[in-house]
Amino acid sequence: MKHIILPDNRPRRLVFYLAMEEYVARCLDEKECFFMWQVTPTVIFGRNQVLEAEVNLPYCQENNIALFRRKSGGGCVYSDMGNIMLSYIKDGDSVGFVFDTYMRLIAFALQKAGISAQVSGRNDILVDGRKVSGNAFYQLPGRSIVHGTMLFNTNFEHLVNAITPSNNKLQSKGVASVRQRVTNLVEHTSMGIEDFKAHMINTLCDSERVLTQEEVAAIEEIERTYLDEAFIYGRSPRYSFNSGMQHTKAGEVAVEMVLRHGLIEGVELKGDFFVLEDYAQELGKRLDGVTFDREHIEEALRCFDLDRYIKDLTTDNLIEIIFTETN
Repeated sequence: MKHIILPDNRPRRLVFYLAMEEYVARCLDEKECFFMWQVTPTVIFGRNQVLEAEVNLPYCQENNIALFRRKSGGGCVYSDMGNIMLSYIKDGDSVGFVFDTYMRLIAFALQKAGISAQVSGRNDILVDGRKVSGNAFYQLPGRSIVHGTMLFNTNFEHLVNAITPSNNKLQSKGVASVRQRVTNLVEHTSMGIEDFKAHMINTLCDSERVLTQEEVAAIEEIERTYLDEAFIYGRSPRYSFNSGMQHTKAGEVAVEMVLRHGLIEGVELKGDFFVLEDYAQELGKRLDGVTFDREHIEEALRCFDLDRYIKDLTTDNLIEIIFTETN
């Protein structure tokens, strides 16, 4: 198997490596290829997923977590520098056979490192009963691509919170629950992350292929297809956000919003509060078209005296209702 190597080690966006998979599969003659990569905190979601339904946009904004859509299907994945991403490309149209081969190879490499890894179910690898790797595949004519995660020392708090779609689904026990089902390899080996990567390469690969600068430029051309905002946001239909009913001095209050492409298209308040003056027109005028994150909403509502319209409900109360997680 060939280890595919970039000619430089500069940091790159997650979608560059997805483009690299495409390029290797379409343009290189190597029959079986493998490479590993890491990225700064990023969420990647599936081709047909609704961004606002799958991603905690305010959390990602506040924590500088990048967002990208991939061309293959499947679910939402969080990755950071503590998560090693694996890419495997092989000749053939039998996806099932290629996927099974890849899973057995990865489990074997872990076992050879003294880690008690087992293939589980359709696409997971477990260590001591907890998930350490999730994997997926897609196919190009005559070539199969498998890519997966390898949790080495990833940030579980980001992993849970970044891909939680709304306040209603983000539970305070979420991180603890994930820790019961998922594990980092750092808990199971004394190897550092660079030694572990070297072990995987030495176990799986028998030669290497360094890409040229011209090939990198071709990959960057493919990468541009992932960076188009129409591709990232364009497939998202309208999505209803509901904060959940919360108790305030004004009474029970919930916020309902209609979002599209990450922008607010409508807002309505529900609850048993007392209306002093019709608020809907002024609130809508301030929020319609605003990006759904805390910074932009706070700016849009600056100098808006909500308690003039609703008894005992301040603008700060409203913002906290939108962005405070509920159980």
